[in-house]
Formats: sequence, structure tokens, C-alpha cells
Amino acid sequence: MHFKTDRLGYLLACCALSLIAASYGEAASAAPVTGTAKVQLTHVFATLQTGQPDTKPEDTAACRKQVSAPDSRYFGITVSTSYSIDAKSLMMSASSTLPSPHATKPVVLTIPLSALGLAGQYAFGAFRPTALPDDYVLFSIGLDFKAAKSSVLVLNSDKDYNCLVTSDPSPFKGGLSTKLGADQK
Repeated sequence: MHFKTDRLGYLLACCALSLIAASYGEAASAAPVTGTAKVQLTHVFATLQTGQPDTKPEDTAACRKQVSAPDSRYFGITVSTSYSIDAKSLMMSASSTLPSPHATKPVVLTIPLSALGLAGQYAFGAFRPTALPDDYVLFSIGLDFKAAKSSVLVLNSDKDYNCLVTSDPSPFKGGLSTKLGADQK
């Protein structure tokens, strides 16, 4: 009889430990995913004020020249974005760090980004942030936390087009392109 009581106690202890371990496992899987994505801005596009692509090659060439100039140097820079995403609660935050676009001020800027709530991806943006009042800074990453993309939209108040510098070779094909048309003036 003593032997059966010990077995029952052992069985209850194992069950209790299994429940505790399972609850820790659930807590661990519910933890936010944090990471840092580094991408280089290697593509330049001219965009209309509506956010649609500007099909004039001369505007794209002017944009390439503009974003390579010492006072607006974005082309070729590396943007590092740190993010924390809880896929279950959809609580998320991100911030992008990039060198100042002004060659005369070698400073690193950190831009806090807001979640954009786009379907099929985790997307963030800052529209005319204090540190870059004439720009948009955008970041997106897939639901599998792969294929990170960063973009900077340089707003031109004196032109019919704006300049998009991005790591994405096809920036007008995703949901993030809808945000390019917001408040472009």
C-alpha cells in the first residue's frame, strides 16, 4: 500500500510540474519578437504627390542626383531599425537609426516609428518627424520576420514630384505604397 501511495504522489508531482512547464512555454511563446534589421537604401524612384510612381525618367534622374548630394545624402546609406512586435496582442514599436542626410553634420539620427496597421506585414512609419521635417521614414517586415525593407521619402515642396530612396526594388506593389500618398505636399 505504501508503494501505491508513493506512485500516486510521484504521478501528481509530475502532472503539476508538466502544467507549470506548459504555462511557462505559453508565456515564452507569447513574448514579443524583438530584433534589428539593417538594410541599405539602394533604389531611387520619383513619386507623384499622390504616392504613385512618376514615370518620367528625367524626374528619377533628378531624384538620384538630389539624394546623392551632400546636403541630402540618402542614397547608399544603411538604415538600422530596432523593433518589438507581439503578434498575439499586436502591441508593437520600432525606431529607425540612420546617418544624418547632411554631410556637414555627421550625426546619427534615431526616428521613432508608429505602427501603420497594414495587412500582411508589420509596417511602421514616421511622417515629417522632428529630426527630418521634410521626409517620411518607413519600415516594414514580413509576418515571418523576414524581408525587412526601409524607405525614406524626401518631400519636394518646389517640384511636382518627391524622391523615394528605398531598399525595396518594387516599392509600389505593396500595402506600404498607400502610405506614400498621405500628406505629400
